[in-house]
Amino acid sequence: MVVVGAGVYGAATAWDAALRGLSVALVDKGDFGSATSFNSLKTVHGGLRYLQHGDFRRMRESVRERSTLMRIAPHLVHPLPFFLPTYRDGLRRRPILAVAMFLNDLVSFDRNRSASPEKSLPPSKVVSRSESMQLIPGIREEGLTGAALWYDAQISNSDRLTLSFILSAAEAGAQVANFVEANGVLREGDRIRGIRCRDVLGDAELAIRGRVVVNASGPWVDRTLGNLGLEGRPRLFHASRAMNLVTRSVLRDVAAGFSSRRNQVLFVIPWREFSLIGTTHAAYDGSPDDLETKEEDVRELLGDINAAYPPARLERDDVRLVHRGILPTAAANGEGVTLTKKYRIHDHRAEGLSGLISLVGVKYTTARDVAEKAVDRVFDQLGQQSLPASRTASTPVHGGVMEGFSEFVAQEVQRKPLGLGEEAMRHLVGTYGSAYPHVLRHAEVNLDLTLPIIEGSQVSIAEILHAVREEQAIDLASVVLRRTELGSAGHPGRACLEKCAAIMGGELGWSESKREAEVANVEELYRRRS
Repeated sequence: MVVVGAGVYGAATAWDAALRGLSVALVDKGDFGSATSFNSLKTVHGGLRYLQHGDFRRMRESVRERSTLMRIAPHLVHPLPFFLPTYRDGLRRRPILAVAMFLNDLVSFDRNRSASPEKSLPPSKVVSRSESMQLIPGIREEGLTGAALWYDAQISNSDRLTLSFILSAAEAGAQVANFVEANGVLREGDRIRGIRCRDVLGDAELAIRGRVVVNASGPWVDRTLGNLGLEGRPRLFHASRAMNLVTRSVLRDVAAGFSSRRNQVLFVIPWREFSLIGTTHAAYDGSPDDLETKEEDVRELLGDINAAYPPARLERDDVRLVHRGILPTAAANGEGVTLTKKYRIHDHRAEGLSGLISLVGVKYTTARDVAEKAVDRVFDQLGQQSLPASRTASTPVHGGVMEGFSEFVAQEVQRKPLGLGEEAMRHLVGTYGSAYPHVLRHAEVNLDLTLPIIEGSQVSIAEILHAVREEQAIDLASVVLRRTELGSAGHPGRACLEKCAAIMGGELGWSESKREAEVANVEELYRRRS
């Protein structure tokens, strides 16, 4: 089979299929996970918001997948408490949220089954007014009656998690390639037999044969179908634009939701030493390639969060990075949108065309589960009556082989490989998990490669080399924004970009002009995202 699109949905699909014994090719016209999957609030939620619609089935799916991700990626997915204040008026009154917390625990009754102690999620509860004011100093006191407190999970590095699915797929035998664009189809009558592609960097044409093609290209799903010669069909994806902000730290230890003046809940979520603010949604009818950060949108969101939580006092200069992406919407009404609630696995046999499945996901949390269902459909297209069992819910991702995260960290800190100190080891294990020795291999002949690339960062020179040699990083943006933590929370500085470009250039044979062009490209990227 061939998978088009290497965001989290395409990555999970390739991994599931490869583990089940299929021969798999995965391609993406850009870098792995560089589009919608990059623009994430990094929350793995158990579907609490589905309670208002009584959608317990989807809530159960989310609860199950939250537990699964903490189990298979223990170094990247960790519990996080969430806080929502209650007031005397409106829908977020204390009695209503008390019932919601009770139902949340009831629906997620097995959330800690087989979980290690550090991944266990405590029961939800409603706390008093005074406790609320202690948890979130400066919260609006007028009408405050308390707060709901529940636990979800957070992805410490969502880019590494997406990449871990891809690396896991490759380890299971999949062939994966970034910067390869699907631009045509191999077709015999009413059956797809593969795709035609273009090597974006080398401008060469190639063909990849496969008995089934899975179109998992996110907001580009309809364009991909057009490129494959399937114009004139109903659209699968109606777009809305979403935006989050990475800012200086506003809250620590607990995430909080605040009612905005537009009657929506905005979350302030602690992440590393920063905060994530969001998410806002608006209608969008343009091309996914043309999506840009609008200055008025950024300032509007800052004004909304400052009004909802005045102690934030966020200014424009506090914004380090703008995450903006495209999500599927069911309907649009002026500037308001109704987001699609359910994923779509579209089997094109309904249109008389075999060998093609299109996949549209709605959230990061359930990507693995949806991928499993999509691969079930692939086997159905292949005419296989007895489905090989999916193993991705019980197989650790690349780097996830450990009994317990904290115990593994303590064990590796004590080992001190290559004489590394505690802070460096915590960074390596937190980023690469049990696969961190693969990074250190590059430094065995030269210990200087374990040194930070810039002062104040834990990212080492060895990590840059590892990204190029082992993780298909072939442009500067891929290393700075996704393979490492150097620039995922904002511009790391010109000196850092130049040093990274010099290291990559030495590996990839870049000329001086090529290095300068790579730095200029990343500078422009930050200009458009900050």
